[in-house]
Amino acid sequence: MTKDHKNLKNIEPVRVSPEELNRRRETNKVWFSSIVSLLEKFISKIKKKDFFISFIDSDRVVLKTISPSGGEGVFTEGVVINEEFFGTTSIECSLTRNEEVEVIGSDHTLLQLKDWACASSPIHDSEGNIYGVISFTSKLNNYPDYGLGIISSLSQAIEKEVRWREISEYFKLSKKYLDIISKGTKDGIICLDEEAKILYMNEAAGEILHVDIKNSLGKFIVDIVDFNPVILSVFKTHEGYTDQEFIINSPLWGTLHFIKSAVVVRDEKGNFAGVVDFFRKIGRVRKFVTSYIGAQAKFNFSDIIGTSLKLKEAIRISKIASKSNSNVLILGETGTGKEMFAQAIHYEGLRKNGPFMVINCGAIPRELAESEFFGYEPGSFTGADKRGRPGKFELANRGTIFLDEIGEFPLGLQVKLLRVLQERSITRIGGTRAIAIDIRIIAASNRDLSKEIDNENFRKDLYHRLNVIQINLPPLKDRTEDIPILVNYFVEKLSVKLQKNIKKVDDSFIKPLTTYHFPGNVRELENIIERALNICENNELNISHLPREIIKNNPSLKSIDEIKRESLIQVLQDTKWNILKTAKILGISRPTVYHHINKWHIQKKS
Repeated sequence: MTKDHKNLKNIEPVRVSPEELNRRRETNKVWFSSIVSLLEKFISKIKKKDFFISFIDSDRVVLKTISPSGGEGVFTEGVVINEEFFGTTSIECSLTRNEEVEVIGSDHTLLQLKDWACASSPIHDSEGNIYGVISFTSKLNNYPDYGLGIISSLSQAIEKEVRWREISEYFKLSKKYLDIISKGTKDGIICLDEEAKILYMNEAAGEILHVDIKNSLGKFIVDIVDFNPVILSVFKTHEGYTDQEFIINSPLWGTLHFIKSAVVVRDEKGNFAGVVDFFRKIGRVRKFVTSYIGAQAKFNFSDIIGTSLKLKEAIRISKIASKSNSNVLILGETGTGKEMFAQAIHYEGLRKNGPFMVINCGAIPRELAESEFFGYEPGSFTGADKRGRPGKFELANRGTIFLDEIGEFPLGLQVKLLRVLQERSITRIGGTRAIAIDIRIIAASNRDLSKEIDNENFRKDLYHRLNVIQINLPPLKDRTEDIPILVNYFVEKLSVKLQKNIKKVDDSFIKPLTTYHFPGNVRELENIIERALNICENNELNISHLPREIIKNNPSLKSIDEIKRESLIQVLQDTKWNILKTAKILGISRPTVYHHINKWHIQKKS
């Protein structure tokens, strides 16, 4: 065989046409451009000039040969490296064995190659198939000891570069779909390859991170931000996470507060291939949560019913408060509408687009109060959520927090509340980092806070912090002129709820209410109206539908039985003692009509 090959020195090797060579280069465009780019970079950093690097496809056609000297070498472009002509070569062996191979001098069978040394390494596509070979060739006297190492490193670099370019091309083709999907959410989305290079970034991510999207693609995530990206932990553990909270300090942008999820991407073999990073600003999360739990104001000033001077004065001061960010203290008895006023101040105020968070200070157990108000970090105490939890003050950020029954706020936490008001930041239980908050506080109490201060149940300095704008709500007994208006309002409102058709509210129903002292104020009045509507069996409310305690407290009024007797006599006279019509008008049965006639000794006048 050696003899035969020696006799081939005057025979030309097989060569493809220039058109076929160009076609193959175009077919292998991604590979070809990646390899040429990498080889040119490699050659520019090597001082030696007398070597050649070639890219040979799987059909053994030399697609490209590059040399610092500009020569062609023994494996010229377009030549087919077949065994029939070239005999034993590292290229043939590498393709056949699917491994790195080095052939030195006399190991070649072709005479012209015995003064040459060659190292070749296969390159594979994403499915592991041999795509071609990279070959390093030089004269024996110039061949380096590390020739095989050079070509091995180059082949690995080429495979990674081609994979990167293929993924990039895929994302370019899919970009319109990705943009449509990502525009449907305001979450930031970044796709990273296995080296933490950015493959894709949506507009929301660019806005949140304050970076230019076009300039970020292809770069390492660490190179586009001025802080250490927390997503890098996933590249060490290869484990993702869901809805974890992170607070990051950016030298340029200050504190960045995120909720993040990381999804690990794996190839068909299960190997780590990258990460998709989802993140949103904590403000959006808070807004969603507060909306979900109903932390929104529903009432405005037009919902406050009444024309009394004391009520009008309270509304006047409240409207002034709505145009300010100062703290407000609302004082009034139970049921006077303190929360309604607080909602109206928020709803028509500067923070109307923010959350309205309500905390009933007397309803939260003292041992849970601090965690409810200020939140806690993961593992802060037994039974704590392992992910931690924000407190009500955090959730109210950029909005209003309504502290109802502030007089019952735990004395031990009043110092911490005072610090929140002074520093405008909170620190969660178990945490060390101060979280900035922007809130407006409206507090309310049915207690005399000055007495609470004297009894050392309430801090004087906290009282002064809260009592910037004070609003005093009058009890219902001090604005009796509003009672008829409120009665008609509640009858109309509750009739819809209870599916009643009330056409008349008799004076006998309203008059006792104007002399009642109403310890429960407007809330009690509403409950009285609802009870009356429930027990009313016709379309008119009268004294018979009022609770006994209201009648009992008004001795000038007739008893219920007296009123019922007079009503029965009147209807019997109107119907000319037609028992069936009388029963229908009064909404009772015929036997009941006869029962009352006998009980109250009603006689038909002749």
